[in-house]
Amino acid sequence: MRINKITVYGVRLPLKQPFKIAYDTYHDIASLIVSIETASGQIGWGEAVVDQHVSGETYLGAREIITRELAPLLMGADASDIAQFHHAANRKIRHNPSAKAALDIALHDLVARECGKPLYALLGGRSHTRLELPYVISMLAPEEMARQAKEAARRGYQSIKIKLGDTPEHDVERIARVREALDRSIALRVDANQGWSAKQALQVIRHAAPYQVDWFEQPVAMENLTAMARVTQSTDAMIMADEPIHGVKEMLEVIQLNAADMVNIKLMKSSGLRPAMAMAEVGMAADIPCQIGSMVESSIATLAGAHLALAHPNIIANDPNIIANDLVGPAMIGEDVAQMPGDETHIVLDDSPGLGVTIDRSRVRDLSEFVDTID
Repeated sequence: MRINKITVYGVRLPLKQPFKIAYDTYHDIASLIVSIETASGQIGWGEAVVDQHVSGETYLGAREIITRELAPLLMGADASDIAQFHHAANRKIRHNPSAKAALDIALHDLVARECGKPLYALLGGRSHTRLELPYVISMLAPEEMARQAKEAARRGYQSIKIKLGDTPEHDVERIARVREALDRSIALRVDANQGWSAKQALQVIRHAAPYQVDWFEQPVAMENLTAMARVTQSTDAMIMADEPIHGVKEMLEVIQLNAADMVNIKLMKSSGLRPAMAMAEVGMAADIPCQIGSMVESSIATLAGAHLALAHPNIIANDPNIIANDLVGPAMIGEDVAQMPGDETHIVLDDSPGLGVTIDRSRVRDLSEFVDTID
């Protein structure tokens, strides 16, 4: 499995509707799609979707890091030496997790395809059966958020996640209107994307108590784990950490400070599947369940996250039978690079090798703004 060619495609994937969160509004998704090819012609696919507010990376910056710094490390290497890749990549350049994730995912896909096994088999086997997807609603007027929640429930979604991060008064109103539009059997989750202070978070949580919120995600600034700990320890509500958690180091800090009840693992923050597995293991040791999140990625990185979520027993919510995830990118993207397995509300993975989908190279190329080849 000697690597002899790496290709980087820069694509912009239009969203079906603008996606508004506390710190930005997105109209499309800038994605770096990576293929790694061996001398025998086997190909693995990966993806980087950056969020400069979280990891400090930019779209074109990640392009340079992949093509000039990281991809050359893999030329002539055995694709199965994934641990060695991470060691060399971390010695070569610090941080840049999305760029590293793109190559990590492609390597895992390539090895699984070569073995003729679904990726989850290489990650430990199947711990769960299928993934139920949530429906994510942007931060909008309360009435519009309630309308979208009601429509999502009508279409079969069993969990709704709403984006907040406005004033406490406006956000409590949003929670109330959405909950009133839903049957109590529908799960409701809240994500503030760092939009509140600790006092504001506790105010929202207190006033939202009647509305049956499963958990509150990243209520305060990512730099302030002390504030996260204050919120977590001052309420019985479930608090999930997201933006500050990039690897095992931050997982340990959360555990030591008792700063969260759950953690959102994203491949784009963790540098890919191998480090994400380590994070899930640390969480399990500390009795902190994990969720697999998303940067609104295409089917490629979404499926990588889905295989991890199915494989690891610590990717759970309050109920051990619920697999916590935010793998919603393909549902939000207007034109994807592959067909997701499953239906609108579920991802169903079979025993197809690798990620479990066929990527149309000509379609990827047609969507590309640029193509870089390393050979």
